[in-house]
Amino acid sequence: MKRFSAWLPVVSLAVVSFLIASCSGGATTAPTTSSAPATTTTQAPATTTTPPSNSPQYGGTLIRSYAGDVNGFDEVVGFHAQPTTTIHLTNEELWSGDWARGPSGTNETEWELGGSDKWSFKTGQIAEKWEFPAPGTSVWHIRHGIHYWLNPRSEASRLVAGRELKADDVVFSLNMYITQPRAYLHNQPGLSAAQISAPDDWTVEIKVAPTYSAAAILRFGDFASIVPPEVVNKYKDMSDWRNAEGTGPFMLTDYVTGSSATFTRNPNYWDEDPAGPGKGSQLPYVETVKYLIIADASTSESAFRTGKIDMYGPDWETAGRLLKSIPELTSGTSYFDGGFNVMINTKNPQFADVRVRRAIMMATDFNTQVKTIFGGTAEVNAWPVTFNKQYASLYLSLDASDCPAEVKELYAYSPDKAKQLLKDAGYPDGFKAAVVATNSPAGNPSAVDYLSVLKQEWAIVGITLDIQPKEPSVFSSIQSSLSWTDLAYSTMSGLGTAYNGTNYWGPGYANGSRVDDPYIGEQVDKMLNAVAAGNQEGADPIHRELMKYVLAQAYAIPFPKSPSYRLWWPWLKNYQNEFSVGYWNEGNWAKWVWIDESLKASMGY
Repeated sequence: MKRFSAWLPVVSLAVVSFLIASCSGGATTAPTTSSAPATTTTQAPATTTTPPSNSPQYGGTLIRSYAGDVNGFDEVVGFHAQPTTTIHLTNEELWSGDWARGPSGTNETEWELGGSDKWSFKTGQIAEKWEFPAPGTSVWHIRHGIHYWLNPRSEASRLVAGRELKADDVVFSLNMYITQPRAYLHNQPGLSAAQISAPDDWTVEIKVAPTYSAAAILRFGDFASIVPPEVVNKYKDMSDWRNAEGTGPFMLTDYVTGSSATFTRNPNYWDEDPAGPGKGSQLPYVETVKYLIIADASTSESAFRTGKIDMYGPDWETAGRLLKSIPELTSGTSYFDGGFNVMINTKNPQFADVRVRRAIMMATDFNTQVKTIFGGTAEVNAWPVTFNKQYASLYLSLDASDCPAEVKELYAYSPDKAKQLLKDAGYPDGFKAAVVATNSPAGNPSAVDYLSVLKQEWAIVGITLDIQPKEPSVFSSIQSSLSWTDLAYSTMSGLGTAYNGTNYWGPGYANGSRVDDPYIGEQVDKMLNAVAAGNQEGADPIHRELMKYVLAQAYAIPFPKSPSYRLWWPWLKNYQNEFSVGYWNEGNWAKWVWIDESLKASMGY
């Protein structure tokens, strides 16, 4: 059986030699700024030229690489969740993930995923505190002392002149996102009708229909970057990188299409390190962040091997090889909370019969797949939610004492039971079924290979699978319109939408199986009511109990999730496998890390 890696949002790392040569490190002492003077916690003692390796160091360059070019520089013509969206470093949201709850602090979460939206794990950015006085209403109290950064070389930045951010900036930005047809937030249900106002300079009030409370808090709180009105008013939008302006820890100071993006430390940034050896130190630490845009995987692996880039996201086979050959490396893993699964069209009478769906599950040899395809490590109970520390209380484990037997048996390969179920459903000789999928290596490099495995397994019980790969644009249209007839190898939403039941309820494409069960609708409403009352934790037991029913219905065939790997050199300090601190803020961990230049030099790099 062919071995391959699951589709995962691992950043593909690559590099070119002439760009690497220009990314040398900077000074190792803390700068003094007008917003926060240097202290002994952020500046090396005068008698020491090389700080201890566990002490924060200022200066240096963090070098990362991506397979794809920068997606955009704002959220009207770009998309917040893309990994190469520069706003994750240049701009800020009302709130975001709390770094102090991660490995550098209490270690309650690892911040290894993109879609985490647990409110209890949030901390303020532009808002210093918030309240949800009634379903559909949220009030955000804006932090004093946050200034837009001033880049003297940028006309847009000079226009803003480093002024202080106030509530009107937030109101302007959020209203822009819900009124611009091109913006992602404009097309989210219920948000375009939001009433967003500023009672005073330091307060923002947002009102939506109670049904959309959870969506509004998610999208407006941790999915909408705040921008200065004067720049948008002059340039119409911020799609040109030269118009980049924000309050974030880094300034975008250079961009070469298809080649690189360069960020420079914001010397007047307002925030301090909340945890770890740098607690109380002014952020950020590194002087420069460099994104290099190159697609060739072999070049990126070579660059990482030679210490030219600081971290790398390979597949599990490459990771094993690198860890064996370079023992100094540090590694971390994560299980992506989105991805692909085989969705079953329950509106098709053939698949409306739960016996047929359960038969397909029992005809799927998950254990053999894990051993022969995924290197022995993969999570099979991965739809409609994946296990994660933050969301542990809403997850139904197959090992749980109260997990129903009718759920557990679905994940145990039982071709004889599958045949009997098909016979009971009126298909003693099996049937033919078509499955659509993208043929794009970029979208899912293993779709056809994996479906070929399923074809072999299902043939044993009489199911003949017709694999129909489509061009990306064609498949996207089929997926979004739910126009496929039998099965589709389609995507699911991440954990941030768990309380909405997006993967098995509602009109969106994530509910690819087109589930329309009144009982499920009642339970989703209960979860949403709890969330609307500001009680996410109260929705967790509802969700966990609902999983006993949803999983037993076998609405989708889960694609086993193998771990994604991240490798990094030991000179990248205070980094511990983070992907996104907060909801789809990929790469914002650069704010808290530093480069140990002396260690790097001592290792010969």
